[in-house]
Amino acid sequence: MSSNLKAVIASGDPAGCGPLISLEAIGEFKHKNIEFILIGDRKVFERFAVYRKVKNRINLIDLNTSDIKKIKPGQFSKLSGKASLAYLDAALAIAKENRIKRLVTAPLSKEAVQMVKKNFSGHTEYLQNYFKVPQVEMMMVSKHLKTVLLTRHTVLRKAGFLINAKGVEKTLKLVYAALKEQFKIKKPRIALAAFNPHAGVSTFLEREEKELVAGIRKFKYKVYGPYPADSLFIPEKLKLYDCIISAYHDQGMVAFKLLSMKSGVNLTLGLPIIRTSPAHGPAFDLMRRHKKPFSSSMLAAIKLAIQLNIP
Repeated sequence: MSSNLKAVIASGDPAGCGPLISLEAIGEFKHKNIEFILIGDRKVFERFAVYRKVKNRINLIDLNTSDIKKIKPGQFSKLSGKASLAYLDAALAIAKENRIKRLVTAPLSKEAVQMVKKNFSGHTEYLQNYFKVPQVEMMMVSKHLKTVLLTRHTVLRKAGFLINAKGVEKTLKLVYAALKEQFKIKKPRIALAAFNPHAGVSTFLEREEKELVAGIRKFKYKVYGPYPADSLFIPEKLKLYDCIISAYHDQGMVAFKLLSMKSGVNLTLGLPIIRTSPAHGPAFDLMRRHKKPFSSSMLAAIKLAIQLNIP
């Protein structure tokens, strides 16, 4: 592993778990030859005892946000939203200026950021706009399962209408390329989950399944399904595939979090850099009650960012 390997970490909402789990994950990371460039506020990090243990391992970019001491743990606000967005913007600027290809983002609050940027819908879409790329996909990664959400943050009654053959083909192309190039899987095996109950391959095919099948036929490599989701997300079946394409958000996320809540990683496909994040939110409830959040998912996000091949 190169001694000049660098990763930029945006520490997320300062009222949430992001600053703490960023510090703890860096402390738990065993390889000493990685330079961590951590973006946030020193005054927030100093609230945690672990900061004193790891401060010599990090290159801290202190944004010294005005009034940051007013931030209360577990209580998001316009100030916390402004700060977390500033951390992300600074991380992107530093990565661009220094040609750093690994970005890890700690959890932020969409609601808090929307207080300062109304159209903010999440990291994934924000990064797509920043890098001006035509397509991004959200791949959830753990040792148990990789799944990509065909439709992301949309209400269920609208999700089915968003499924179309062209979109399915585009998603398959991006996922297949990522599995080959970033994960170094020679012949990726991808399966699709059906949208409707018990639907699959040739049974109970409604409009959504017909679009899935049409998209599969457009794609030049072998793809499996669509299969009924209730029998696809089980360990015996998951061993057969390198990635499952979930038809809608909760179909994939419920299965993923049941299997990988404390070790899951969100990987954004389609960017010119590697971007990962823990597969959970800012845990305001825990921070408000001064309960210790787990940092294992953040550690997994850092490890994956280091391990993956640059797109």
